[in-house]
Amino acid sequence: MSINRREFVSWMSLGFVITSVVGCNQTTGQSSGTNDTETPPESPSNSSQGFQAVGTVEELEKKGTLTDDMMSVIVLRSPNGELIALNNTCPHRGCAVSPAPEGETLDCPCHGSRFSIRGKVLQGPATTDLPTYEVKTEDNQILVKVA
Repeated sequence: MSINRREFVSWMSLGFVITSVVGCNQTTGQSSGTNDTETPPESPSNSSQGFQAVGTVEELEKKGTLTDDMMSVIVLRSPNGELIALNNTCPHRGCAVSPAPEGETLDCPCHGSRFSIRGKVLQGPATTDLPTYEVKTEDNQILVKVA
């Protein structure tokens, strides 16, 4: 079956129109018959200030630390009970640090870097401290502001 030039242009025009209509519906947020629902936004007190939940106070007390791999965060308590939130990625080669068994330092399992629980380099090869983040509790949730 062959198609002449006029039929070809007609089919191409029809395809263009259909594509334009579908693209227009997606741009304007109109649905094509499906019942799409938006995800509800986070509570205003958290999202407007840039805080993200990493766990509950009970989880921290039970485990000793909380980690969120998506945000690269570790939360722990200082000896005086203060909450501390740090980036848990070693600045040397990007491995995740974790608390040492005695709980007084954060150690990198890859190359032996050691950090204080406040993120200060105690032993290399890392040469820069772990970034610290603002942390707070609200409604039993531990919230960290990473940005």
